[in-house]
Amino acid sequence: MTLDSRNYQRDYYIEGNTARKLYTVPQQVERPEHREKKERQVNERVKRNTNRAKAFDLKYTIALVAATAVLFVSCVSMLSLQADIIEQRRQIAILESNLTELTDTNNETSKRLESSVDLTKVYDVATGELGMVYPKTGQVISYEASNPDYVKQYKDVPAK
Repeated sequence: MTLDSRNYQRDYYIEGNTARKLYTVPQQVERPEHREKKERQVNERVKRNTNRAKAFDLKYTIALVAATAVLFVSCVSMLSLQADIIEQRRQIAILESNLTELTDTNNETSKRLESSVDLTKVYDVATGELGMVYPKTGQVISYEASNPDYVKQYKDVPAK
């Protein structure tokens, strides 16, 4: 082994935690006066932040309580309105079923009444027993009312 082989060994790259640190920075030694000054600055910052946090806590708590109250009131009112809507829908369903029943009953009664009346018998009784006849030409007077559904006659209609 010559000198060249030793130089070759020294330039060899070493990996892992056993590698030697080539460029190390020496640790700084703090002076006690400097440390006390830093501690005072830190203490003043901590006090200032604590005061801010206390003031912030009161304002934040008041705002949070107000927001919670508004949220609670709005939730209660929404639930109340939803309950009212459900109740109204239930009432509408009941009323619709009643309407359907009444309509069916009315139709059945109307059909029963129509089937119970014999129109040929009515005609025979009217013409035979009561002496009624169809009107002649000129006996029918047309009258236009303001309300065509209902007319109440207080006196005789004039003959033009």
